[in-house]
Amino acid sequence: MGNQFKNVAVIACLKTLLFVFNIVFWLTGLLILVVGLWAEFDLYKYMELSPEFSGTAPLVIIGIASLIVLISSVAFSCIIKGQPVLLYIYGGFLVCIFMMDAGVGASAVCYRDTFTRGLHDGLTKTIISYNPEKANFDFAQSTLQCCGVSNYTDWMRLSPQRVIPISCCLDKTRCVTANYSDVYQRGCFEVITEYLTNNLNILFGIAVGTALLPLLGAMLSCSLARYIEKSKYDVIN
Repeated sequence: MGNQFKNVAVIACLKTLLFVFNIVFWLTGLLILVVGLWAEFDLYKYMELSPEFSGTAPLVIIGIASLIVLISSVAFSCIIKGQPVLLYIYGGFLVCIFMMDAGVGASAVCYRDTFTRGLHDGLTKTIISYNPEKANFDFAQSTLQCCGVSNYTDWMRLSPQRVIPISCCLDKTRCVTANYSDVYQRGCFEVITEYLTNNLNILFGIAVGTALLPLLGAMLSCSLARYIEKSKYDVIN
């Protein structure tokens, strides 16, 4: 009888932990899905990234995020019902998601140089095809406080030569773009790469945490299934 009460207490605890985990996992999937959709449908407005990135990476992110949202949504029912078979299946799905995350992470490490080159080439293509009416790159320059790819002279090196946009101005109300001291001196490529480099540890921590999250869920799910089976066995005996 003592073992049975102990199992019930452990099962209640594991169910609570797994339910909380599933909420966090669902929210994480939703956040990743939003990022993937933004990269697929909105990021191209600011810069034409390399085909290796813009064509494949967002779709992979959207696919994995959609799978996370779908599986975690169904998992709420599995946790409440407490069926060992369903919990083991859920744990198996979580392990598969971990493997996919690990694969995406490995690809990101391998292609980081390609991404850097693609970013530079993409920004260059963006200013070549710059359209003042769309104001997408203007928003990027104004927000990041940068001008051009390498610096403001990129606009003057274009053929035909272009006027430096107002979005490059330090003070939009009092600015003459022909006066180069009135515009941002740093290029957008340098600003973006510096930001990524300075926050590399944070980005790495978020990536590792997101990748390891499914493993934690798989351990909780399988442990809960095992204790439910053990509880049923103790009742029979």
